[in-house]
Amino acid sequence: MPNPFRDESADERGVSRAEVSAEIGRTDDLGSDADGSLPLRRQSAATARDDLTGAAALEGPPVPLSPLARLSGAPKTPADANLAADDKPISLNFQRAELGAVLNAFAQFTGLNTVASERVRGAVSLRLDKVPWRTAFDTLLDVNGLAMERHGNVIWVAPIADLAARERQRFEAHARAADLEPLASRTFELHYARAGDVRRLLTGAGNQRVLSKRGAATADPRTNLLFVTDLDARLAQITALLASVDRPSRQVLIEARIVEGEHGFSRNLGVRLSMAATNADGTARGLTEGMYDLSARPISGFDAATAGLTLFAAGATRLLNIELSALEAEGRGEIVSSPRIVTADRMKAVVEQGTELPYQAKVGQGVSGVQFRRATLKLEVEPQIMPDGRVVLDLDIAKDSVGEQIDAGPAINTKHVQTRVEVEDGGTVSIGGIHATDDRDDVTRVPVLGKIPFLGALFRHRAHRDKRSELVVFITPRVVQTN
Repeated sequence: MPNPFRDESADERGVSRAEVSAEIGRTDDLGSDADGSLPLRRQSAATARDDLTGAAALEGPPVPLSPLARLSGAPKTPADANLAADDKPISLNFQRAELGAVLNAFAQFTGLNTVASERVRGAVSLRLDKVPWRTAFDTLLDVNGLAMERHGNVIWVAPIADLAARERQRFEAHARAADLEPLASRTFELHYARAGDVRRLLTGAGNQRVLSKRGAATADPRTNLLFVTDLDARLAQITALLASVDRPSRQVLIEARIVEGEHGFSRNLGVRLSMAATNADGTARGLTEGMYDLSARPISGFDAATAGLTLFAAGATRLLNIELSALEAEGRGEIVSSPRIVTADRMKAVVEQGTELPYQAKVGQGVSGVQFRRATLKLEVEPQIMPDGRVVLDLDIAKDSVGEQIDAGPAINTKHVQTRVEVEDGGTVSIGGIHATDDRDDVTRVPVLGKIPFLGALFRHRAHRDKRSELVVFITPRVVQTN
């Protein structure tokens, strides 16, 4: 078999032809067409340079340009069946050989045709013993600052800078062609998403913009129609995007129970729930598998947190309703409010209950007026349905109460809890530890007679009131099942 690496330039470089021939002889696929491999194009670096008649020979197809097929990610074709696998080992031994000769050896081994740029030059020495050919080829390119492109079963090898410049020219040519391409218009009828929200998604700023620089979008809130004008290729992308965006959202039923009870109410409730279930023999067993106390423990020198979290599983939620009714019947607690609201997945729901208190405030130069401040119990819940059916709740709870009375008006005492918890579908999260203290003196007297010095004490009644209460909020999310 004639030596495929024999040329005058290789002889002057001092290529060890005996070593090369020996290595080729040990490799079954080099220079052999009997095993069904593709015909090989054998050429030296000088021959490859003669075939490239100028920069025009390296120009790609006219715009619009299709993506380049890289060697690693190119799709398989019927002709690829005869190409060597990436992990097939190769053995080579070169001493100060031309890069073109080494590339030709890889071409014969893999069945790929190689075209080397005229700037691919220099000598290389390597010794490979049963190394995966793809690893050896990538290493050879990296060491010599080269890169490659693949077109079918032909790979073009050139310096990295040349390929980067070529890629930049392709993008610039593609951009110029896009500026000349005519625009098209399309009307999208949205069924679930709001047209205004989708328009803001398409016309975002910077990298968030989906439309091209020549594209535009208009939304009609009355008919929920979206009018888009852009390139045909971009309209096809927008159509696929809207197909994934315009879908119905899953619904979550948020059931909240706001319970006000005596001091220690939540602790008594937890004890009763832990003893609510019994075994077959009548002995009590706890619900420790379905109840998790997340209350903060006190650190040495500091008080415990004012609010604690407890998670109830779906099984414990059913017993919770029974125990709340029992405690209310015993007079230990009272369900102040039981709001129920349905909201979409990842949409915030707000429940607020309270009153507005007047106070004096300046409204101008030396002029005062009456304004109002809210003292409410506000509950904000934003659910997020997880793939496994569990629900993540973003909770924001604020409890305001009337504080000390001053000349300008009453002060507002505020308690605020913000957290994020994960609950199973039908489970309950309990937020307790919101305590309130009512310590005051009430005086009842008979008109006129109660104000008489000394004797007025006979017509007055003074009572001291010291009441401590606890507010507990139970939140139960339930995923609404739809057909």
